[in-house]
Amino acid sequence: MKKLSLTESDSTVAQHNELVKARFNMSLMETRLFVALLARINKGDTEFALCRIPIAEVCANVDGGKSYIEVKEAVIKLSSKVITIETVDNNGKHEIISDPLMATCRYKDGSGFIVAQLNHFVKPYLLQLKGNFTVAEIKVLLQLRSYYSYRIYWLLKSTAYSANNLTIEVQELRSILGIENQYPNFYDFKRWVLLVSQKELASTDMSFSFKEIKDGRAVKYVEFAIDRQMILRLDEDIILPVAIQSKLSENGISLNSMQEISDLLKSGVIDDDYILYVINELSKKKDRGNIKSLSGAIYVAIVKQQLLKEYLELKNSKIYKQPNAKTVPTTKEATTILKLEEQREGFDLMKKRGMTEFDTFDDFLENLLQSGFRYTRQNGVELLIKE
Repeated sequence: MKKLSLTESDSTVAQHNELVKARFNMSLMETRLFVALLARINKGDTEFALCRIPIAEVCANVDGGKSYIEVKEAVIKLSSKVITIETVDNNGKHEIISDPLMATCRYKDGSGFIVAQLNHFVKPYLLQLKGNFTVAEIKVLLQLRSYYSYRIYWLLKSTAYSANNLTIEVQELRSILGIENQYPNFYDFKRWVLLVSQKELASTDMSFSFKEIKDGRAVKYVEFAIDRQMILRLDEDIILPVAIQSKLSENGISLNSMQEISDLLKSGVIDDDYILYVINELSKKKDRGNIKSLSGAIYVAIVKQQLLKEYLELKNSKIYKQPNAKTVPTTKEATTILKLEEQREGFDLMKKRGMTEFDTFDDFLENLLQSGFRYTRQNGVELLIKE
């Protein structure tokens, strides 16, 4: 029986993307319990273990009687939870898979632990994952206070490795969230689901904006735009140049990994250009199909200095050109445009939560300007532009 706590487990958890988009609904307590189970899965596991989870991991106030009632309710509801996944095979035939999530979930009053085990039916979506899966950090998931934020975070995270935008039909999003019959009026759906999630995820690496796409008078689609420009400093010790941190985050590098990279930079073992060189070179190999996991390859190449020798040889040659912070494209480089007001709102939110090293927005703005952005005003709108 696995007894380790979240602080002793790996810093990340993973799900197959079909599970990310599966139809189900959970309370916040059930969600935290599910994350605790995910945290106990090791990369080499072939079967789900029976896990012993301390109440303190899923309950903020373990001394209150109300918390124990919530735990009991979560155990009962999670035990009956069914995961529904819709797939399409190579011949275009649709298949609906609906399986129970849990093999068992138990709680004995006064024990201080929940004993739980995931059902073997969901092994393809959580064990021995290869290719089509998404990784998220435990400490980010546990800071979320809304179930809708949790599900939308995973959806955006699964998109972020390949695109900055996700356009999804409103009805499909309702289905994924398990609220087909709730908030039938889009105004209410926007108020209690989208805006709540937007506010909460503003303090994570999946900060987003969204716009409504109408079909006639009704809103049919929601287009999410992932804000890759808001540099979130969740750890004061992570001190990286803005362009470097943005590029690492864009390629799926976790905060813990950034900490190691930051330490290497501070020690002088590597420099900024080496990081950009690694990202650019491995991105080319990824495009050629020579790399399966770009984020993993980038992390290993940086911390183990795998490309350092060839980088230094190239740097000392006459043909060396300083790598750009953006992925080397085959066409003209894109221009990055930020709305100043959106950056101000994001900074104010981070400041309230103690998640920025800058004392004032002016200091934060100055840092952006020093990283290559310039200020301009177009049609009355204040912008920051980096070309």
